[in-house]
Amino acid sequence: MSRPEGLMHYVILIIKSKGIFHIGDKEYTVAPNHAILVKPLTPYSYSNPEGNYSDDWLHFSISGNIYLKEIQSIANTPFPIDNPEALTFFIQQLLWENSYTQPEYRNHKIVALFSVLLHHLLSAYKNREQQKKSLPFQNELQSLRLELQNSVTSNHLIREEAKKLGISESYFQHLYTALFGISFQKDFIRMRVEYAKHLIRTSNLTLEQISEICGYASEVHFYRQFKQVAGITPANYRNKH
Repeated sequence: MSRPEGLMHYVILIIKSKGIFHIGDKEYTVAPNHAILVKPLTPYSYSNPEGNYSDDWLHFSISGNIYLKEIQSIANTPFPIDNPEALTFFIQQLLWENSYTQPEYRNHKIVALFSVLLHHLLSAYKNREQQKKSLPFQNELQSLRLELQNSVTSNHLIREEAKKLGISESYFQHLYTALFGISFQKDFIRMRVEYAKHLIRTSNLTLEQISEICGYASEVHFYRQFKQVAGITPANYRNKH
């Protein structure tokens, strides 16, 4: 692709293959899982001399937006992204809404979706230095943490999770703590207690039932861990809420 005079609008590129980019008077060698937001009227070109090139792209115009200054500040420089699938989804959904949604809802949906897409890009740019230093198995551990949060009623053992990644238990615990700032065991206990607090606030279940639902074999164990995390017993928490 070569646009020696640029375009009249912005371009978002979600890069899925290696590429050599010339943006203005600068050259960048860009790896997959990067994004570039090109300003209007900026000369640019790109290709992959080593083979096929692939990306997702979106052209857009924007004016008078509260994020306009931030958009301009991140433009014309490639930066790493850790969620390319999410960004691709938002681009595809924006194109769908623009073409097929009912006219009376179209603008509201497009603005909402674009705002989320933009927030992802701004956040990725802000955290670009941290992403360069990303830990091994970062994506797998992030997926695991989401799985834990959605399955607090099940037992999750360190040895089993480490085995799935093909690493030792001690290395697994090191990576988990380094990435999330909390050990695997403490994090899972915290998730269980947060779910228990939700059930206490929103249901008429007994504390014994809640203890069992949250995966505790012993109500005494449930009480002990709840107080350790919440600083209050489950019964006192129910009285307060």
